[in-house]
Amino acid sequence: MLIVSQIREMVVNLDTICVLGINKNNSKEILSTTNNGNTQTLAKYETRERAKEVLQDILKEYKKVLTTFNRGTGQQRFYDLPKIYYMPEK
Repeated sequence: MLIVSQIREMVVNLDTICVLGINKNNSKEILSTTNNGNTQTLAKYETRERAKEVLQDILKEYKKVLTTFNRGTGQQRFYDLPKIYYMPEK
């Protein structure tokens, strides 16, 4: 899954992120830290609560899959679709 920063100037691949969360020093910011230790601010919000809501939205989007049902065999198939999450402006 790709995450586009709030100001639309950075795209982060979730596969290379080892930490995605709220900044300990500024609870209104969402940070990502890559596997090699680089930290980026992805978004800044008015409140900590809004930052937490956005994190939950990212998780919901990440968990989405396409489910199909084959009537002939009765089997379900699950497909992980390519996803892009755009950090909300507000």
